[in-house]
Parts: sequence; structure tokens; C-alpha cells
Amino acid sequence: MKNAYALIGMSLVAILIAFTWWTFYRDIPVDPVEIDYTDEAYAWKAVIGSGRGDFLVRGEKIDEINHDIQKLIFAVNRSGKKPERFQPPDDEEPLSLPKLKFLDQQGGIVTVAVINGEYLTQRMGTTGAHAFMATATFTLTEHEDIDAVNFVFQEGDHAIPGIYRRDMFRKYWKVKINGAVKSPISALRVISQNFTYG
Repeated sequence: MKNAYALIGMSLVAILIAFTWWTFYRDIPVDPVEIDYTDEAYAWKAVIGSGRGDFLVRGEKIDEINHDIQKLIFAVNRSGKKPERFQPPDDEEPLSLPKLKFLDQQGGIVTVAVINGEYLTQRMGTTGAHAFMATATFTLTEHEDIDAVNFVFQEGDHAIPGIYRRDMFRKYWKVKINGAVKSPISALRVISQNFTYG
């Protein structure tokens, strides 16, 4: 008889736990995998000055996050922290690499503000700025609904704000996906509108 009471008691406890979870915790999103955004495998990266030219290399883990634009932005930033944390006070020059902040998404265009835009336009040089814009564009356009990136920052010597698409970088970069080098044109997604690189 004691075993029957114990079994009934354990069943009631299990039902109570299930009811509590269903009532209070079922709508809390759970991210099953902690993402290390410092891992460059979650984004495209630039390889500059190799013997075979300059490459854009697709990260092996992009498919794990390419459905979430905010995670792709974190991957470009190499940090899950808010990008404003990297911005210096107004009276100081930026010493941190540029970071992206999500502003809007309309149609196939995502709009991002560049935090530390002065570092991008004045401190990275033309090649560094071009590499940043290319890797950010390729990473964010991994999202199935994104065809272009609208960068918002103050124009400087080495970078211009505006809308960028993958095809705008085809003259400058070879593309490496899963270890195979592809011509930039074969690595592009089909884009319905033409845009001239400014």
C-alpha cells in the first residue's frame, strides 16, 4: 500500500511541475547553443595579400545563424554586446574597430549604423575599409531575405555610406567557399536590381 501512495505522490509532483512549466515558462525562448561571436567561423572574413590575391572566405558556421539578422550582425561585430559599448565619448577619437547596429529592414535591404565610423573612414586605410564593407555585406546577405546592406555613417577618405550588394565587390575579391575558390560572379546571389559602386 505504501508503494501505491508513493507512486501517486510522485505522479502528482510530476503533474505539478509540468503545470508550472506550462503556465509560467513555456513562452521563454531558449537558445540551445551558446554562440561565441569571437569565432570568425560565423562570418565572412577577408584574407589580404596572399600569393593568389585577396579573398573573401565564407565562415563554416554561418548556416547556424543565417536565419537571424541580429546574430549575423553580432558575428560581424565579433561580439554579442551592444555596439554602443565600443563608442568613445564625443571628445575622444575612436580606438576600437567599427561595429554595426541594426536600424531597420525593409524589403531586401537591411539598414545598419556604423559605430566608430571614423575608424572605418580615416584609420583603416582603403583596403581595410573595403574589406570591412565587403565582409559585412557578404555576411548580412547570408540571410535569405536580405539582398543589400545600407550602411549609415559620415563619409570619409576611405569609405562612403550607402547601399552595398555582393556584386559591387566582384572586381576586387576572389571568393572561397568550403575551401573551393570561386570566381566572384559564381558566388553571387541573384539580385534583381542594378546598383553602381560609388
